[in-house]
Amino acid sequence: MRSLTATVAVLLATLLAPLAIAGTWLTARVDDRDEYVDTVAGLADDPTVRRVLADAAAAGAIEALQQYSPVGLPAAARDWARAAATVVVESPEFPTFWRSANADLHDQVLTILEDPDAPADGSITVDASLLVAQVLLQLQDRGIPVGLLPDIPLQVPVEREAKVAEAGPAYRTLDGVTRVLPFVWLGLVAVALLAARGWRGRCRTVGLALLGVALAAVALQVAAAPLASAALDRVEVERRELAGVLLDTVIGSLEPYARGFLLAAPAGLVLVVLSLWSRRRGESSAPGADYY
Repeated sequence: MRSLTATVAVLLATLLAPLAIAGTWLTARVDDRDEYVDTVAGLADDPTVRRVLADAAAAGAIEALQQYSPVGLPAAARDWARAAATVVVESPEFPTFWRSANADLHDQVLTILEDPDAPADGSITVDASLLVAQVLLQLQDRGIPVGLLPDIPLQVPVEREAKVAEAGPAYRTLDGVTRVLPFVWLGLVAVALLAARGWRGRCRTVGLALLGVALAAVALQVAAAPLASAALDRVEVERRELAGVLLDTVIGSLEPYARGFLLAAPAGLVLVVLSLWSRRRGESSAPGADYY
């Protein structure tokens, strides 16, 4: 009966392991702002991100000049603005801007996901006002008067708030459940250890539990790409450039995160082999001994 209890507890722990790992990933990579910003920081070098923000900054600069400039713009002004915007997004300062913008983006998203009463009638955006200001400064070098212009705000839409709010109930439920699953996994392993007979049985129990963790990590690695595709399918087509890159990067971080749990495989294998080897030695030296 004790062996059966240990076996069932380890089996349940193995079935829960993928959700437990995914829960720790959700907390570490998505809920935590600094971890999220670190995850997407590399996108500052992504051509799509640079192009989308450069286009928006150039268009914002031209629109501001058309609205506030007392003189007509040269015919080449749009080309100048586009060239200036390209310089801005390829500058050494752009990664710093990108990190700051994503910290703000993270706050916007979590506010909507965590609060069912949060307003959701606009869009979550990347604040690109700083990029517009830098483009305008470069245009000033070409003789275009920008000194009288006010600060020009520019919010680049990423996704509609209502679309994010649709995921709120599922997120709140999942976030609450997954936070306790690692402790449930530990509890099941503890039950299995208490039920196992002898030190060899306990050694084997821990080994099998660790192998279950490694198996769960493999399953999550396989599932990462389909999950990213499913999430992208929910994004509106006209917003997929920026939102798609962000989603793909965040969900794609599940694969390398899960890969770290593969380290449980060699440890678990060693423990299982050790328990079996010790048992065989016990059989040869003391045929009548209780070895389980």
